Amino acid sequence: MKNVQIINEIDYLINTYCEGCLVLKCLRKEKGRRAAHNFCISACTVGEEIKQAGEKLQSK
Repeated sequence: MKNVQIINEIDYLINTYCEGCLVLKCLRKEKGRRAAHNFCISACTVGEEIKQAGEKLQSK
């Protein structure tokens, strides 16, 4: 998969699922930006997909 395709995939995931995410918004408000970011990386399924796509970019 080309880098441009991977970046487009990440962009699509963020625009479709992350923009306007109520869980992210609530966590930011209640626990802060760092806690919300940690949730996205470790517990969110979309975050896991983004993380895997990012690893594809790094392996090239």
